[in-house]
Amino acid sequence: MGLGEKWYEIREAYRKIVDVYERANKIVTLGNVDRWRREALSLYYSVNGRSVLKILDAGAGPGNMAHHLRGTRYLVAFDASIEMLRLNNVADDRVVGMFEQMPFRDGSFDLLISGYAFHASVNLEKAAAEFSRVANYQVVVAIGKPDRRVARCLVLAYAKFVVPRVVCIVAPRQICREYGKIYEIMASLPPNSRIRQIISRYAHIVQYREKGLGSVYIYVAKSRNHA
Repeated sequence: MGLGEKWYEIREAYRKIVDVYERANKIVTLGNVDRWRREALSLYYSVNGRSVLKILDAGAGPGNMAHHLRGTRYLVAFDASIEMLRLNNVADDRVVGMFEQMPFRDGSFDLLISGYAFHASVNLEKAAAEFSRVANYQVVVAIGKPDRRVARCLVLAYAKFVVPRVVCIVAPRQICREYGKIYEIMASLPPNSRIRQIISRYAHIVQYREKGLGSVYIYVAKSRNHA
């Protein structure tokens, strides 16, 4: 369950949109993209207020989510896109790789953060297992698929017909077409309730919220491997 072979096509799209990534995301989310990152981390700090020593930023990109961390001592940026990592000036180290096969030992990190990346996994089950294996806590913001039929139809229509057009405000036409891949990602996803079931096999969800009619979800979870 996940993108499967489509992952390679999506990775190529991320490579092409790197220069307009954050500006386009602000438009697509109606200005909420960064606010939801901050909200996710605030939920974590409300559960665990201690300073975090070791953090893995999974799907780090340019480091937009990591900018909102507090008291970090050591941060590793992990992403499949070399182009995205080259723009990352937040991390202490940068590692290229895939969620399903992370090159880290069990429990290497106190916290894993992931902003708008988990949905682009080749295999959601394996990615969820790896997130819990390498870190004690995880804070994730990701694209979702609403459980309610009406909301799901609205969200998919927005992704398919509106997103590629509004992105043209800040991007060339050829880049706008790449944002049509958001629809492909959403179409490949199981409903949010199914995602929660997958995550719960490997971690105890302590906070969960949905945004934008369920087009985005936020969760904080504690790994069952390190309970």
